[in-house]
Amino acid sequence: MKLSRRAKKRIIWAAVLMALLGLRVGWMLYDRSRPVTPKKTAAKKIERDYLVRLPRFYVSGFEEAKRLVGKPIWVKKGFQLPYYPVGRSGKPVVRGGAGQLLALDELVVKEVVEQPAPGRSGDRLVLAVFEKEGVAVGTVIGTFDGTRKLYQMVLDQFFYAKDPRELYSHWSENTWRLIRDHKLALDMTFAQVALAIGDGRLVTQEAGNVQVYEFRRKPGGAPGRCRVRFKGGRVSEFKVME
Repeated sequence: MKLSRRAKKRIIWAAVLMALLGLRVGWMLYDRSRPVTPKKTAAKKIERDYLVRLPRFYVSGFEEAKRLVGKPIWVKKGFQLPYYPVGRSGKPVVRGGAGQLLALDELVVKEVVEQPAPGRSGDRLVLAVFEKEGVAVGTVIGTFDGTRKLYQMVLDQFFYAKDPRELYSHWSENTWRLIRDHKLALDMTFAQVALAIGDGRLVTQEAGNVQVYEFRRKPGGAPGRCRVRFKGGRVSEFKVME
């Protein structure tokens, strides 16, 4: 039987397709049979500050706060907490204020007192009394809600239970000097900036792990506004607003 020209072409094309298919299957089997070499991925560097375990105070009320007497505590956030002079009654006079505590200040608690809070009847303040420049002063470390019968302590928020120089022993002496002088520098971490000029508020987040914070202090510690751009948890830029 003689094949037509069209039939011959179809047979040729079918043979070509079968050959290509065979090559494809053969390559897949060969590729799967080769040993797999895992791709090397760059190890992500973990900021050492995040690995620091901050000891907690475990103080939830006035009676527990009395355990602090005779012990040192260290200020975590500068320019945040006012301190008050102790009056003739032996208790701090909570009005006006004598000044603001600075980060890294070491306070040895001499006494913990409780007294009525200004305003709503039944509310109370819990204060730690200590000496600053030879004068007895006090600062608020908690409050008592007379309506809900509930204490709210701020020790973990504003103080360290252990010397921060031991906690952050991996920081250089130059970094500690910048913090003591309330200055900023590129590559500082968020914890370092908070110690230097106080707490800030998040203004915006950008792509590439970038956050912009605004602080109420300028480099040097003077009142004002300063915006700091953090990239990957470190300062990449800062600008004084006013």
